[in-house]
Amino acid sequence: MSKYQKSNNNRSKTINGRQIWERACTRNMRTHNNLCALATFLIVSIIAFQFKDFNLFTSVSEPVRELLGYPPAPYLVSIALAVYGFSATVLTLTSIANEHAPASSWKHLGYRAAFFLFYSFSGSIAAHFVPVVLVGLSLYALDQLHIWFYNAKAVQEQKELLGRF
Repeated sequence: MSKYQKSNNNRSKTINGRQIWERACTRNMRTHNNLCALATFLIVSIIAFQFKDFNLFTSVSEPVRELLGYPPAPYLVSIALAVYGFSATVLTLTSIANEHAPASSWKHLGYRAAFFLFYSFSGSIAAHFVPVVLVGLSLYALDQLHIWFYNAKAVQEQKELLGRF
């Protein structure tokens, strides 16, 4: 083996090692971001629990109430929560089955926390607190499972790549 081939071979091993390190950091970052989003959701849930008897609609002024109209009925918010939970579950399971990269869970934090606001606006957050928390936690668990499956496949691919050297 010539001197040039040895240095070129060492360079490709270094580049592949760097790529492997960057992929591992990306995998760890996905897990970290999902857990931080979960912790933020739990903090929002604790705050919502502290204000469970608060009715957002009655606390605003009369002109704002006239502008907004009547608050939604709690059963309509519950239907929206069920549709959101079902659609998010189907999208995540489809993404797992197609081996797509996990999506960022930060954008879903707003959707999951908004149901506290909707129930507060309808004045029934105390009665519907547990379903919102359970749907949120189950979706975060499913997101974490998706990250785990995706990372396990990536680790297996990297082991195969390292086995070639």
